[in-house]
Amino acid sequence: MQHERHIVEEGRSGILLVGILSNPRSSTNAEGMTRIRAIVDATPHVIHFELDGIESIDEGLALFARAGVGLLVINGGDGTIGAVLAALLYRNPFKSTPPVSFLPGGKTNMTAADLGAKGRPDAVLKKLLRLAAFGKVDDNLTSRQLIELDLGDGSHPKVGTFFGTAGIVKGIFWCRENAYSLGLPNWMAHLWSAFKLISSAAGLGKDRNLMASEPMQLDVRGRVTLTGRFAIVTATTLDRLLFGLRPYAEDGLGGLRFAAVEFGGANVWRGMRDLLTGVFGRRPAEGVHTYCGDEILIEGSDPMTLDGEIYTPIPGRPVTLRGDKCLTFVRL
Repeated sequence: MQHERHIVEEGRSGILLVGILSNPRSSTNAEGMTRIRAIVDATPHVIHFELDGIESIDEGLALFARAGVGLLVINGGDGTIGAVLAALLYRNPFKSTPPVSFLPGGKTNMTAADLGAKGRPDAVLKKLLRLAAFGKVDDNLTSRQLIELDLGDGSHPKVGTFFGTAGIVKGIFWCRENAYSLGLPNWMAHLWSAFKLISSAAGLGKDRNLMASEPMQLDVRGRVTLTGRFAIVTATTLDRLLFGLRPYAEDGLGGLRFAAVEFGGANVWRGMRDLLTGVFGRRPAEGVHTYCGDEILIEGSDPMTLDGEIYTPIPGRPVTLRGDKCLTFVRL
């Protein structure tokens, strides 16, 4: 569904045309779309396209390409962001891809937050529109690598910026079932879930295997192959994750920042100690592994997540992560 208060021809006037792609079904947008629409109606040089579903993303991007959009704003949760990024990588209708920016429209919003898009979506949109109006978009651009998740099923890879498996996915399930269901603020739900996972890994509470993966093999191409059971396995292209933490290596070559913590209370505590003291990935720690690389193969049966979306590996087929492609984004 298109919400076109302003005509497409404005994109040819020499003034930066902003295209806003909204998913009104994302958790934050369920309450905030009225404010977004009001801003659109009051602002020239804006096209607003509201998705009827993820399948209408290509229609919206094609409209923006014809109009000459010079700034693409994605207004939705992490799943919407990933689907749009995949469309830009594999079905891009633009002759020259415009810089991409995000409004925080979901429960986690790590990708948006890493680029400075924090707060209410309408407040972030006003900041972006001011940058466009005063010709300051080019002063706030940054390049960001993307994760391509290939499940080996013959389809295009999934695209995002944060991958996790083992205790990460179990933590997502626990958070959805026990924290979100209580209506807690997102930050409190995430903090409570993190505490639950860490305490269970340390042997406290009834479920001491909450973070334990099934046996898996992790192959960081050209660097290392790890086998066993793991409490945490992550790969990201972001600078910071939840709570501003950096649980990954910062040195080395490759777009993927990979970290794995072997299952066992002592290993998890060592990882947490280094994380909280700011030395995670900067010094050796038993049971804690960090590397940078452009390709990672994962063999195992544990479900995995890419930017909040959950996927199940195909038995007998390794999952491949690649991190050698990038797009240009707006950093606030």
